Order: sequence, then structure tokens, then C-alpha cells
Amino acid sequence: MKHIFLLLTTLLPFALAAQNNDSLTANAGYTLFKPTPRNLLRELRPDRPGYSESPFTVDPGHFQIESDLLRLLNKGENAHHERTFYLNHALLKLGLTTHTDIQAEVDMYSIEKEWDDDQEPERNQGFGDLTLRLKHTLLGQDGKPDALAVIGFVRLPVGRSVGNSVTEYGLLIPYSHDFSKEFNLQFQVRGDWDYDTDAEQRYVLLAPSTAIDYEFSKFLSAFAEVVGMWNTRHAAWQASFNVGPQLHLSDNLIVDFGTHLALTKNTDQEYFLGVSFRR
Repeated sequence: MKHIFLLLTTLLPFALAAQNNDSLTANAGYTLFKPTPRNLLRELRPDRPGYSESPFTVDPGHFQIESDLLRLLNKGENAHHERTFYLNHALLKLGLTTHTDIQAEVDMYSIEKEWDDDQEPERNQGFGDLTLRLKHTLLGQDGKPDALAVIGFVRLPVGRSVGNSVTEYGLLIPYSHDFSKEFNLQFQVRGDWDYDTDAEQRYVLLAPSTAIDYEFSKFLSAFAEVVGMWNTRHAAWQASFNVGPQLHLSDNLIVDFGTHLALTKNTDQEYFLGVSFRR
């Protein structure tokens, strides 16, 4: 409970400040207990499918799920190989105010396999960790082209065979600019306070990213993204290029799929299929 309390108290001042700005939005005055009418819901803008997350929150009193239905990660260097298969890793969101939502990231099931060419593979599988997140929009939500948010999270080591062994923390600052209804540019800075199980020590992970999103039609859009990662363990950059289409099946349902292409050594090659749904 102390980790949850720390997260909430860190971001609570941002949430309270939002109350003074609610009058700028079309759904001002709505809260968790006074939900936004469905005819006033804003555009569905989920955090997936790329690494760069959306600075927009879920409308007050509404629920949203964003899930990796399937995700495959492959990584190999010389004679060492790693493969991870995720099933239904879901991000559950609940809108609290016009500018704030609370989230739970649930790693439903993972299968991890690690091996060297001259050894038998080691295999682990099971329920993974639970991550609690709070997102607050500092700028945006009022129809203007620029939006900025802060996301704080605590990752709790509830998994047994897979996942981390200690609590981890992180902070994300996503920004977006709409050049037009069709074209959007995103930037994000992320910092994690993670734990290396093998070395039994903490380390800092920094991960800047930038992405573009283009809407070809009401039904089809696509994103392209470049992500860089640097940590204090190896003091070396890793990078990937991520790309994929998004199918807008309705105002409340988006299906996406794509790939993360490794640009440097020790970077995962990923393939994914996901869905975002709002209720």
C-alpha cells in the first residue's frame, strides 16, 4: 500500500489543479460519479500501439481497455537467444475527471524461453506483474492542437515464474501536436527506476521516443515511431523502428497490429496484435 500512496501523493497536486481548468472543456463538471454523456465523448485516443503514449485521458466515469492480445519478442546475440510470448497483456483505465484517469496494467500470461546454442533452453511461464498508473493531462483536452501529460507508475512484483522480484517505478511525459485532423506528431520522455535480477542492483532507464500518426480514412490510420533506450547498466544506446496500421471499427473500438524492428544489437524484434475498446 505504501507504493500506491507514494504514487497518488506525487501526482495529486496535478489532479487538483485540473479542477480549475475543467470549464475550458466541452464536458466540464463531469466526474467519476457524474459520467460524461456518451454523445459528448471525446475521440478515442489510446496509449497503444506504439511506445509513445497519448497525453489524453479517458472521459470521466468511463472505462477503457487496451490489450496486447498477442505479442512476440525475439532477441539474440552470438550464441545466446531469448524469446517471450505475451497473451492478453491489458491496460485497464477508468476516467476520474476531465484531466485525470487511473490505470492498472495486468500481465495476464507470459511464456519466456532463454537458451544458448550449446545448452538446453530454460522456460518459465505464468501470470506476470501488476502495474498501477495515474495519468494527468497538464495541457490539452480543450480542442487545441497541443497536449501534454504526466504519467506516474508503480510496478508491483506479483508474478511468480515471470516478472520482476522487486517493486519498480517510472515517470512518462508524453506530448502531441495535431497539425491537422489527419496528421499528428508525438514526443515522449520516459524514466524508469528498474531492478536487474541477475546483477541484484537498481539502474536507471531513459527512453525518449517520437512518433507520427496519419489518418488515411475514417477506417484506416497508421503510425511510425523511433525509440531510443539508454540505461546505467550498459551505458549504450538501443534503438528500434516501430510501424503498423490501426483499423477504426467504430468510435469505441480500434484494432492494431505491427512490428518493432531492431536498429541496434540487444534490441527486441517484436510483432503484435492488439485492441482498444471504450465503454
